Amino acid sequence: MLDEKELNNETGTVEDSTQDYLEAIQSLKQNSVDRAEYEKLKAENKKLINAVVNGQSGDVENKPEFRDVDEIREELFNHEHNNLEYVKLALELRSTLMAEGKPDPFLPVGNQIAPTADDEEKAEKVAQIYQECIDYADGDSKLFTQELMRRTNTSVFDRIKK
Repeated sequence: MLDEKELNNETGTVEDSTQDYLEAIQSLKQNSVDRAEYEKLKAENKKLINAVVNGQSGDVENKPEFRDVDEIREELFNHEHNNLEYVKLALELRSTLMAEGKPDPFLPVGNQIAPTADDEEKAEKVAQIYQECIDYADGDSKLFTQELMRRTNTSVFDRIKK
């Protein structure tokens, strides 16, 4: 309800508080959770609690979903991609293969080659740098390439000198 002071202020006009109401509504929207999302989360938590109470493992439902390896390979090797897209697909293929228990495709392969712990560390480091560059680029392939070159140029030149 409007107060008498608001109606009879010095100018004789009514103060407009619309902006305050809009800001309050915006604040509520930003700090509220969508009802459907809340219900979904509540249902997932209930399933998890029931699984624990009944002695079942909840890990089965929480496994990440992976695309088919052949689908990823087809997309990776039979289509044109910028650097960012190519590396994203390569990392997806790596993750999927490793989740299926297959060897890391970033490791050296050959009849007389047995990957060492050092090889595994280096393969993981390469994947980590790729992912960090992808995250940094935020969808910009040129920025991805620039960051990748910045992160790898020094180590390439160090290896050539040795």
